[in-house]
Amino acid sequence: LTSLVASPASPRPNGAADSEEDQADGGIHTFSQTHTRRAFQHVLLNDLCSALCAGDMSESKAQRVEIREVDGQTLRKLVDYIYTAEIQVTEDNVQVLLPAASLLQLMDVRQVCCEFLQSQLHPTNCLGIRAFADLHTCTQLLSQAHAYAEQHFSEVVQGEEFLSLSLQQVSSLISSDQLTVSTEEKVFEAMISWIKYDKGSRLEHMPRLMEHVRLPLLSRDYLVKIVEEEALIKNNNTCKDFLIEAMKYHLLPADQRHLIKTDRTRPRTPVGIPKVQNQNQNRVLFLHSFLCCSLNVASAQVMIVVGGQAPKAIRGVECYDLQEDRWYRVSDLPSRRCRAGEFVSGRCRYQIDSGACAF
Repeated sequence: LTSLVASPASPRPNGAADSEEDQADGGIHTFSQTHTRRAFQHVLLNDLCSALCAGDMSESKAQRVEIREVDGQTLRKLVDYIYTAEIQVTEDNVQVLLPAASLLQLMDVRQVCCEFLQSQLHPTNCLGIRAFADLHTCTQLLSQAHAYAEQHFSEVVQGEEFLSLSLQQVSSLISSDQLTVSTEEKVFEAMISWIKYDKGSRLEHMPRLMEHVRLPLLSRDYLVKIVEEEALIKNNNTCKDFLIEAMKYHLLPADQRHLIKTDRTRPRTPVGIPKVQNQNQNRVLFLHSFLCCSLNVASAQVMIVVGGQAPKAIRGVECYDLQEDRWYRVSDLPSRRCRAGEFVSGRCRYQIDSGACAF
């Protein structure tokens, strides 16, 4: 091997000429045998480079070897890194540096690229970063990007990346127990938006996605005024079955709703939401993020969660039975409440909200 060649790239940013050992011929960056060997001596465990320079592969006898997966400018940066232990990762080069570092087994550079992408996570790009991490088997970055998408679901679904997801990707996201949403309305509306973005090819997948929307957790008013009136629901018998299931759930007395046990009646449990430890049963209880404005233990047996989270006040009241390990709805408040204070005295539960008192 007398030289190692990378694909064409733009001239060096500082305009400096190539060294005597390296040449640029028609935009092709060529690294001489001496330069390449010196650099690769610093990475003794680099199997690819060892095989190219000293192994029995045909490339070791070739006058010139082309690495098509790496452009010349990127290879130059990586060779410089081997000498200097310094490299600058930016938004402009991270997507070419990471796969090139993986190819050349420069794992430190690969890790820096992953950390840079993690620091750039945003609702507008987290799904793209997740796909990039999956493509290049960056397991930790993949997990972090997926968790970020779950935690910022309401913002993520407003972007173009969400609408461009595949069926499997959307299904995986909205089926997650860790999805952070103020109400299940966000999930239903996101699913409808994804279908309508390419209605012709996606409409047939609607039953599969509706299976993951937890309709029983929606309010009765929303089910009647929004879900039932949605044309896509009206024209699909399977989706109407899911709606009927949700309506049956609401028609049952609060203390019997636990009899309907499906994935759609199970509350989501986002990571990082408030938790209450049940000392008697050594069990952690999760509270809806949109219901945790007030918490009271009326006795040693139940926990009551009421009200909403600004700016969405609600009338709903939910009760958790510590002995039976189940949630159920109880009578609604007389009016909508948000961030109210509560206390229990005897058999009565009192609520204080901006000077008003209700029980």
